[in-house]
Amino acid sequence: MQDIVVPRRIALPANGPAHGESVGLFDLLQAGIDEGVPQALVTLVEVEGGASRAIGTQMAVLADGRYAGYVSGGCVEAAVAAEAMKAIAAGEDTILRFGVGSPFFDIKLPCGGSIELHVHACPDPKLVAEVRRRLRERAAFAVEFVPAEGAAQVIGQVAPGKRTGWRDESFLRCYAPVTRLLLIGRGAEIEQAVRIGTAAGLDIVALCADEQSLATAEGLGATALLLTSPRDVPDLPADAWTATIFLFHDHDWEPVLLAAALKTDCFLVGAMGSRRAHGQRRERLLAAGVGQPAIERIRGPIGLFGPARDAASLAISILAEVTERRIAFDAP
Repeated sequence: MQDIVVPRRIALPANGPAHGESVGLFDLLQAGIDEGVPQALVTLVEVEGGASRAIGTQMAVLADGRYAGYVSGGCVEAAVAAEAMKAIAAGEDTILRFGVGSPFFDIKLPCGGSIELHVHACPDPKLVAEVRRRLRERAAFAVEFVPAEGAAQVIGQVAPGKRTGWRDESFLRCYAPVTRLLLIGRGAEIEQAVRIGTAAGLDIVALCADEQSLATAEGLGATALLLTSPRDVPDLPADAWTATIFLFHDHDWEPVLLAAALKTDCFLVGAMGSRRAHGQRRERLLAAGVGQPAIERIRGPIGLFGPARDAASLAISILAEVTERRIAFDAP
Protein backbone atom coordinates (compact mmCIF):
# COMPACT_ATOMS: atom_id res chain seq x y z
CA MET A 1 0.00 0.00 0.00
CA GLN A 2 1.43 3.34 -1.07
CA ASP A 3 1.94 5.92 1.65
CA ILE A 4 -0.12 9.08 1.37
CA VAL A 5 2.02 12.22 1.26
CA VAL A 6 0.38 15.11 3.08
CA PRO A 7 1.31 18.62 1.91
CA ARG A 8 3.04 20.68 4.58
CA ARG A 9 3.89 24.35 4.50
CA ILE A 10 7.46 25.37 5.25
CA ALA A 11 8.57 28.83 6.30
CA LEU A 12 10.77 30.80 3.96
CA PRO A 13 13.98 32.16 5.52
CA ALA A 14 13.36 35.37 7.45
CA ASN A 15 16.96 36.52 7.78
CA GLY A 16 19.74 37.52 5.43
CA PRO A 17 19.67 39.93 2.48
CA ALA A 18 16.13 40.68 1.38
CA HIS A 19 15.41 39.84 -2.26
CA GLY A 20 11.67 39.29 -1.94
CA GLU A 21 9.58 36.17 -1.59
CA SER A 22 10.40 34.97 -5.10
CA VAL A 23 13.96 34.16 -4.11
CA GLY A 24 12.72 31.93 -1.29
CA LEU A 25 10.37 30.10 -3.64
CA PHE A 26 13.07 29.43 -6.22
CA ASP A 27 15.46 28.43 -3.45
CA LEU A 28 12.95 25.76 -2.46
CA LEU A 29 12.80 24.56 -6.07
CA GLN A 30 16.60 24.44 -6.11
CA ALA A 31 16.59 22.44 -2.88
CA GLY A 32 14.34 19.92 -4.57
CA ILE A 33 16.68 19.72 -7.55
CA ASP A 34 19.69 19.22 -5.28
CA GLU A 35 17.90 16.50 -3.31
CA GLY A 36 16.48 14.73 -6.35
CA VAL A 37 12.90 15.61 -5.37
CA PRO A 38 10.72 16.69 -8.33
CA GLN A 39 9.11 20.13 -8.11
CA ALA A 40 6.40 22.38 -9.51
CA LEU A 41 5.98 26.12 -9.79
CA VAL A 42 2.41 27.33 -9.36
CA THR A 43 1.34 30.73 -10.72
CA LEU A 44 -1.92 32.61 -10.22
CA VAL A 45 -2.94 33.43 -13.80
CA GLU A 46 -6.60 34.51 -13.60
CA VAL A 47 -8.88 36.15 -11.04
CA GLU A 48 -12.64 36.58 -11.26
CA GLY A 49 -14.39 38.61 -8.59
CA GLY A 50 -12.51 39.29 -5.37
CA ALA A 51 -9.15 37.77 -4.53
CA SER A 52 -6.54 38.35 -1.85
CA ARG A 53 -3.48 37.94 -4.12
CA ALA A 54 -2.39 39.60 -7.34
CA ILE A 55 -2.07 37.87 -10.69
CA GLY A 56 1.43 36.44 -10.94
CA THR A 57 1.64 35.40 -7.28
CA GLN A 58 3.42 32.05 -6.99
CA MET A 59 3.92 28.93 -4.90
CA ALA A 60 6.69 26.33 -4.97
CA VAL A 61 5.71 22.69 -4.37
CA LEU A 62 7.90 19.59 -3.98
CA ALA A 63 6.81 16.01 -4.59
CA ASP A 64 7.50 15.12 -0.96
CA GLY A 65 4.77 17.55 0.21
CA ARG A 66 6.83 20.61 1.08
CA TYR A 67 5.43 23.87 -0.26
CA ALA A 68 5.79 27.60 0.27
CA GLY A 69 4.08 30.75 -0.87
CA TYR A 70 0.46 31.94 -1.04
CA VAL A 71 -1.99 32.23 -3.92
CA SER A 72 -4.95 33.10 -1.68
CA GLY A 73 -5.51 34.14 1.90
CA GLY A 74 -4.46 30.67 3.05
CA CYS A 75 -7.72 28.87 2.33
CA VAL A 76 -6.70 26.77 -0.71
CA GLU A 77 -2.92 26.40 -0.53
CA ALA A 78 -2.86 22.87 0.89
CA ALA A 79 -5.31 21.72 -1.78
CA VAL A 80 -3.26 23.47 -4.47
CA ALA A 81 -0.14 21.70 -3.24
CA ALA A 82 -1.92 18.33 -3.33
CA GLU A 83 -3.04 18.90 -6.94
CA ALA A 84 0.42 20.16 -7.91
CA MET A 85 1.90 16.93 -6.55
CA LYS A 86 -0.38 15.03 -8.94
CA ALA A 87 0.90 17.15 -11.83
CA ILE A 88 4.47 16.43 -10.76
CA ALA A 89 3.76 12.69 -10.74
CA ALA A 90 2.23 12.92 -14.22
CA GLY A 91 5.03 15.18 -15.45
CA GLU A 92 2.52 17.47 -17.15
CA ASP A 93 1.46 21.09 -16.73
CA THR A 94 -2.14 21.75 -15.77
CA ILE A 95 -4.57 24.56 -15.03
CA LEU A 96 -6.47 24.46 -11.74
CA ARG A 97 -9.59 26.43 -10.86
CA PHE A 98 -10.80 27.14 -7.34
CA GLY A 99 -13.96 28.96 -6.32
CA VAL A 100 -16.98 29.60 -8.56
CA GLY A 101 -17.12 27.02 -11.35
CA SER A 102 -14.43 24.79 -9.82
CA PRO A 103 -14.66 20.99 -9.78
CA PHE A 104 -13.40 21.23 -6.18
CA PHE A 105 -16.90 22.10 -4.95
CA ASP A 106 -15.98 21.48 -1.31
CA ILE A 107 -13.25 24.17 -1.35
CA LYS A 108 -14.67 27.66 -1.13
CA LEU A 109 -13.05 31.08 -1.43
CA PRO A 110 -14.38 33.40 1.29
CA CYS A 111 -14.21 36.34 -1.15
CA GLY A 112 -16.81 34.60 -3.35
CA GLY A 113 -14.74 34.80 -6.54
CA SER A 114 -12.58 32.31 -8.36
CA ILE A 115 -8.93 31.88 -9.27
CA GLU A 116 -7.09 29.91 -11.94
CA LEU A 117 -3.61 28.56 -11.37
CA HIS A 118 -1.02 27.27 -13.81
CA VAL A 119 1.05 24.39 -12.48
CA HIS A 120 4.38 24.12 -14.28
CA ALA A 121 5.59 20.62 -13.48
CA CYS A 122 9.26 19.72 -13.24
CA PRO A 123 10.81 23.07 -14.29
CA ASP A 124 14.11 22.93 -16.12
CA PRO A 125 16.99 23.20 -13.59
CA LYS A 126 18.68 25.69 -15.92
CA LEU A 127 15.63 27.95 -15.75
CA VAL A 128 15.56 27.75 -11.95
CA ALA A 129 19.25 28.62 -11.74
CA GLU A 130 18.87 31.52 -14.19
CA VAL A 131 15.91 32.99 -12.30
CA ARG A 132 17.75 32.74 -8.98
CA ARG A 133 20.78 34.49 -10.47
CA ARG A 134 18.74 37.33 -11.93
CA LEU A 135 16.76 37.85 -8.74
CA ARG A 136 19.93 38.16 -6.70
CA GLU A 137 21.44 40.55 -9.23
CA ARG A 138 18.36 42.81 -8.95
CA ALA A 139 17.52 42.45 -12.62
CA ALA A 140 14.12 43.11 -14.16
CA PHE A 141 13.11 40.17 -16.35
CA ALA A 142 10.24 37.83 -17.14
CA VAL A 143 9.46 34.16 -17.47
CA GLU A 144 7.14 33.15 -20.29
CA PHE A 145 4.98 30.08 -19.56
CA VAL A 146 3.23 28.22 -22.39
CA PRO A 147 0.80 25.89 -20.58
CA ALA A 148 -0.26 23.97 -23.67
CA GLU A 149 3.34 23.00 -24.37
CA GLY A 150 4.51 22.59 -20.78
CA ALA A 151 7.27 25.07 -21.60
CA ALA A 152 8.84 27.99 -19.80
CA GLN A 153 11.72 30.29 -20.63
CA VAL A 154 13.44 33.40 -19.34
CA ILE A 155 12.94 36.12 -21.95
CA GLY A 156 15.42 38.71 -20.68
CA GLN A 157 15.13 42.15 -19.20
CA VAL A 158 11.77 43.85 -18.86
CA ALA A 159 11.39 47.59 -18.51
CA PRO A 160 9.89 49.03 -15.28
CA GLY A 161 6.11 49.07 -15.54
CA LYS A 162 5.82 45.99 -17.78
CA ARG A 163 2.82 44.04 -16.55
CA THR A 164 2.34 40.38 -15.67
CA GLY A 165 -0.45 38.74 -17.69
CA TRP A 166 -1.54 36.69 -20.67
CA ARG A 167 -0.06 37.24 -24.13
CA ASP A 168 -2.24 35.10 -26.44
CA GLU A 169 -1.47 31.49 -25.44
CA SER A 170 1.43 32.31 -23.14
CA PHE A 171 1.55 33.84 -19.67
CA LEU A 172 4.24 36.41 -18.95
CA ARG A 173 5.34 36.57 -15.31
CA CYS A 174 7.37 39.78 -14.81
CA TYR A 175 9.85 40.06 -11.96
CA ALA A 176 11.19 43.33 -10.57
CA PRO A 177 13.61 43.76 -7.67
CA VAL A 178 12.27 44.19 -4.18
CA THR A 179 12.44 47.80 -2.98
CA ARG A 180 15.87 48.77 -1.73
CA LEU A 181 15.80 51.29 1.12
CA LEU A 182 19.07 53.23 1.12
CA LEU A 183 19.17 55.02 4.48
CA ILE A 184 21.75 57.73 5.13
CA GLY A 185 21.93 59.30 8.57
CA ARG A 186 22.60 58.80 12.23
CA GLY A 187 20.89 58.15 15.55
CA ALA A 188 17.47 56.81 16.51
CA GLU A 189 15.81 57.70 13.20
CA ILE A 190 18.04 55.56 11.02
CA GLU A 191 18.03 52.73 13.57
CA GLN A 192 14.21 52.59 13.65
CA ALA A 193 13.99 52.87 9.86
CA VAL A 194 16.36 49.90 9.54
CA ARG A 195 14.34 47.94 12.08
CA ILE A 196 10.95 48.54 10.47
CA GLY A 197 12.22 48.27 6.90
CA THR A 198 13.85 44.93 7.70
CA ALA A 199 10.62 43.65 9.26
CA ALA A 200 8.80 44.66 6.07
CA GLY A 201 11.17 42.51 3.99
CA LEU A 202 12.90 45.34 2.13
CA ASP A 203 16.52 45.27 1.01
CA ILE A 204 18.13 47.62 3.54
CA VAL A 205 21.42 49.45 3.01
CA ALA A 206 22.41 51.86 5.80
CA LEU A 207 25.15 54.48 5.52
CA CYS A 208 25.65 55.50 9.14
CA ALA A 209 27.45 58.59 10.44
CA ASP A 210 28.03 57.10 13.91
CA GLU A 211 29.29 53.75 15.13
CA GLN A 212 26.28 53.00 17.35
CA SER A 213 23.88 53.26 14.40
CA LEU A 214 26.28 51.15 12.34
CA ALA A 215 26.34 48.42 15.00
CA THR A 216 22.55 48.45 15.28
CA ALA A 217 22.07 48.22 11.51
CA GLU A 218 24.54 45.35 11.20
CA GLY A 219 22.89 43.56 14.13
CA LEU A 220 19.54 43.76 12.32
CA GLY A 221 21.02 42.15 9.22
CA ALA A 222 21.28 45.26 7.05
CA THR A 223 24.20 46.01 4.76
CA ALA A 224 25.90 48.87 6.60
CA LEU A 225 28.81 51.26 6.04
CA LEU A 226 30.33 53.92 8.30
CA LEU A 227 30.49 57.49 6.98
CA THR A 228 33.44 59.39 8.41
CA SER A 229 32.71 62.97 7.27
CA PRO A 230 30.08 65.06 5.42
CA ARG A 231 32.30 64.88 2.34
CA ASP A 232 32.72 61.11 2.55
CA VAL A 233 30.81 60.01 -0.56
CA PRO A 234 30.94 56.27 -1.28
CA ASP A 235 29.45 54.78 -4.42
CA LEU A 236 25.73 54.76 -3.69
CA PRO A 237 24.10 51.39 -4.38
CA ALA A 238 20.97 53.04 -5.80
CA ASP A 239 19.20 51.55 -8.81
CA ALA A 240 15.78 52.33 -10.26
CA TRP A 241 14.08 50.31 -7.51
CA THR A 242 15.77 52.20 -4.67
CA ALA A 243 14.37 54.84 -2.33
CA THR A 244 17.16 56.96 -0.84
CA ILE A 245 16.24 58.58 2.46
CA PHE A 246 18.31 61.10 4.46
CA LEU A 247 17.89 61.00 8.23
CA PHE A 248 20.06 63.76 9.68
CA HIS A 249 19.27 66.34 12.33
CA ASP A 250 22.59 67.95 11.47
CA HIS A 251 21.85 69.04 7.91
CA ASP A 252 25.49 69.99 7.30
CA TRP A 253 25.95 66.30 6.47
CA GLU A 254 23.53 66.47 3.56
CA PRO A 255 24.66 68.64 0.59
CA VAL A 256 27.44 66.52 -0.91
CA LEU A 257 25.65 63.23 -0.26
CA LEU A 258 22.34 64.59 -1.56
CA ALA A 259 24.01 65.82 -4.73
CA ALA A 260 25.37 62.32 -5.28
CA ALA A 261 21.98 60.72 -4.65
CA LEU A 262 20.31 63.04 -7.16
CA LYS A 263 22.65 61.73 -9.87
CA THR A 264 21.24 58.21 -9.47
CA ASP A 265 18.01 56.94 -11.03
CA CYS A 266 16.38 55.90 -7.72
CA PHE A 267 12.61 56.34 -7.76
CA LEU A 268 12.53 58.47 -4.59
CA VAL A 269 14.91 60.81 -2.78
CA GLY A 270 13.64 62.07 0.57
CA ALA A 271 14.94 63.88 3.62
CA MET A 272 13.54 64.43 7.09
CA GLY A 273 13.23 67.80 8.78
CA SER A 274 10.82 70.71 8.99
CA ARG A 275 9.57 72.70 5.99
CA ARG A 276 11.90 75.48 7.05
CA ALA A 277 14.84 73.04 7.12
CA HIS A 278 13.87 71.82 3.67
CA GLY A 279 13.88 75.38 2.35
CA GLN A 280 17.39 75.87 3.72
CA ARG A 281 18.40 72.53 2.21
CA ARG A 282 17.25 73.70 -1.22
CA GLU A 283 19.18 76.98 -0.89
CA ARG A 284 22.38 75.12 0.03
CA LEU A 285 22.07 72.81 -2.93
CA LEU A 286 21.44 75.69 -5.32
CA ALA A 287 24.51 77.47 -3.94
CA ALA A 288 26.52 74.29 -4.48
CA GLY A 289 25.56 74.25 -8.16
CA VAL A 290 22.84 71.59 -8.08
CA GLY A 291 20.22 72.37 -10.72
CA GLN A 292 16.65 73.25 -9.86
CA PRO A 293 15.12 70.24 -11.68
CA ALA A 294 17.27 67.89 -9.60
CA ILE A 295 16.38 69.68 -6.37
CA GLU A 296 12.68 69.34 -7.20
CA ARG A 297 13.12 65.56 -6.99
CA ILE A 298 13.67 65.75 -3.23
CA ARG A 299 10.65 64.93 -1.09
CA GLY A 300 10.97 66.99 2.07
CA PRO A 301 9.86 66.58 4.70
CA ILE A 302 9.69 62.86 3.88
CA GLY A 303 6.75 60.87 5.21
CA LEU A 304 3.17 60.15 4.19
CA PHE A 305 1.79 61.65 7.38
CA GLY A 306 3.11 63.94 10.05
CA PRO A 307 4.60 65.67 11.74
CA ALA A 308 5.98 62.54 13.39
CA ARG A 309 7.65 63.39 16.68
CA ASP A 310 9.27 60.06 17.49
CA ALA A 311 11.59 57.81 15.53
CA ALA A 312 9.20 54.86 15.21
CA SER A 313 6.32 56.98 13.89
CA LEU A 314 8.66 58.69 11.44
CA ALA A 315 9.95 55.34 10.17
CA ILE A 316 6.38 54.09 9.62
CA SER A 317 5.47 57.34 7.84
CA ILE A 318 8.53 57.05 5.59
CA LEU A 319 7.86 53.40 4.77
CA ALA A 320 4.25 54.29 3.90
CA GLU A 321 5.39 56.94 1.42
CA VAL A 322 8.07 54.67 -0.04
CA THR A 323 5.42 51.99 -0.59
CA GLU A 324 3.01 54.46 -2.19
CA ARG A 325 5.71 55.76 -4.53
CA ARG A 326 6.88 52.25 -5.45
CA ILE A 327 3.34 51.23 -6.38
CA ALA A 328 3.04 54.32 -8.58
CA PHE A 329 6.46 53.63 -10.10
CA ASP A 330 5.48 50.08 -11.04
CA ALA A 331 2.17 51.11 -12.56
CA PRO A 332 2.06 51.29 -16.40
